[in-house]
Amino acid sequence: MILYKTPFKPQTLVAGDVLAYEVKSAAIAHVRACTFHNASANNVNIEVYILPTGIDSPTAAAQRLVKKVLMPNESYLCPEVVNHVLEGGFKVYFKGEGCNAMLSVSEQAQ
Repeated sequence: MILYKTPFKPQTLVAGDVLAYEVKSAAIAHVRACTFHNASANNVNIEVYILPTGIDSPTAAAQRLVKKVLMPNESYLCPEVVNHVLEGGFKVYFKGEGCNAMLSVSEQAQ
């Protein structure tokens, strides 16, 4: 059975690396949507990383899919992230203090 989830509900990001989603060990996930909106009065640097199993924080071993500067009141739909298939244990991290973010996935048990 395929479950449609929003594991990272719309919220404002805090400083540092924010864990947006971790795939359950017995599941496969498919990224359906990833969005950012800069509601602040300043530019915000956003980043999205996918970490393979066994990696705990965004490092050289992570795959950075998005690195972009959002101007005030700008939104970004992150097409670089959509349609990625993530195996059990994979993690998605966001960066972008003060920016609003959301992630939507479909998840299926293996």
